[in-house]
Amino acid sequence: MGTHGKYGNDVLRKAAGASFRGSGRTVEIDLGRGKAQIDGTIGNRIAIEIESRTSKQVRGAVLDLILHPFPKKLLILEPVYMDVQKTAVQCEFILAKFVRQEDFRVVVFAGSGQANYMERDIASVRSALAELGLQEHAN
Repeated sequence: MGTHGKYGNDVLRKAAGASFRGSGRTVEIDLGRGKAQIDGTIGNRIAIEIESRTSKQVRGAVLDLILHPFPKKLLILEPVYMDVQKTAVQCEFILAKFVRQEDFRVVVFAGSGQANYMERDIASVRSALAELGLQEHAN
C-alpha cells in the first residue's frame, strides 16, 4: 500500500475505531468468475473506497462500491492525481443513479500521503458516517 492508501486507512481507523475493517470477507465483491475488493467496511452496513488516482480510475472504484452488497456507500477522495472537486461531482452523479441519496456520501480529504491534515479529515469522515447513520466513533 502506498503512502496515500496508508493515509486514508489511518484516517478511517481513527474516525471509526475498531468497527473499520480493511481486510477479510466483508471487503470482497463477487464478480461472478472472480472477486474484487474495496478498501474497507464499517460494521455490516457501510462499504468504503479511498481513491487518489485519476478521475477515470476513481469512476471504476465507484462501480465496485455500487456492486458491494452493503447498503451504505462512502467514497473518499484524496487530492493527488485528479481535479478532486470535479471528480467528486461526477461520482455523486453516478452514485445517485444507483444508490439513494441518503445512503451515500463523497468526502474530499484536505490531506493525502503528501500532506497531513489528519484532524480535519477525521472530522469530515465522522460527519459523513453520522449522516449515514453510524452513531459510534472512536476518539
